[in-house]
Amino acid sequence: MADARLWIGAVSAESAGLAWLALAPSAPVALAGYLPLHALASAAAAIAAGRLLPRPYRQPRRWLWASLFGCNFFVPVIGLAATLIGVAGGHLLPLLLAPRVFRQVPRPEFTAAGDEAFARRRGGAARAQLMNPQAPPASRVEALLAVGAAGTPATGGLLRELLADADDEVRLLAYGLLDRREKEISAALARNRRLLAAAEEIDDRDDAREICGRIAQLYWELVYQDLASGDTARYALEQTLVFAERALRDDAGDGARWLLIARAQLRRRDLPAAEHALQQAAACRLPRRSVLPYLAELRFAQRRYDEVRRALLELGGRPGSETLAAMQQYWVA
Repeated sequence: MADARLWIGAVSAESAGLAWLALAPSAPVALAGYLPLHALASAAAAIAAGRLLPRPYRQPRRWLWASLFGCNFFVPVIGLAATLIGVAGGHLLPLLLAPRVFRQVPRPEFTAAGDEAFARRRGGAARAQLMNPQAPPASRVEALLAVGAAGTPATGGLLRELLADADDEVRLLAYGLLDRREKEISAALARNRRLLAAAEEIDDRDDAREICGRIAQLYWELVYQDLASGDTARYALEQTLVFAERALRDDAGDGARWLLIARAQLRRRDLPAAEHALQQAAACRLPRRSVLPYLAELRFAQRRYDEVRRALLELGGRPGSETLAAMQQYWVA
């Protein structure tokens, strides 16, 4: 506050001196009246600037104030402006030139649910063999059978990659495993559609609601397990939303259905709809730990990175979850 008063006094004194120069009847009288006011303004500006400069620039104090006074006194008006620029530069330049210290953290590798357990059981050997075209064909086929016995979400993407493998046997076996899984879901969809038709015929709303929920989940599995792509995946996502919303007609408080809708909308990149569904899932008292991963995904898509970090920290850790620990380290470091 005192420094601001000094600046105001310096400007006022300089303005009064310039006014006297303009109004004085003769040059000697004008100079005699201007110099004391100008000296007062220069001294006030020197003291204010000396106190506002960063601490390392304040020594030696006497010479600092003398040089500031001389700059302001012998270079009227311009010296005052230069002093202001110098004070601002003294604070801003060190910030711009300061070295930025940061840690480099490797990006964590994404693994679907169940993939960690699969990797721990087999030590990643099956995956490594499959991705190594120089490995013996028999060992690659054995590894592919092991992958086929693992959890589907953990291996669907890998099997789809192997559809372009140079080895005919590996490629055909991967196609057969994917085809079998797709047929299993398609058969379950056909069976549940028949059950839905029967429930609607007798107007059994409770059964119809449950069956619609199962159908929505089955359509979602086609996308989640990477069994559908392109237009087929878009159709599966649309059907997921249609049947999930039908399941909510008579029971809008089903948080699991709202969460399924949020996941489908995230896959479609409809972020406002996904956020609304997540809010509804939380309002239906779905455990927050179930909502947080998708909330973090949504915030990342919205480029709200601080909220991604908070969501991951709130999610906490799970014993043996190496992927989650790596993600938290990546965002917190």
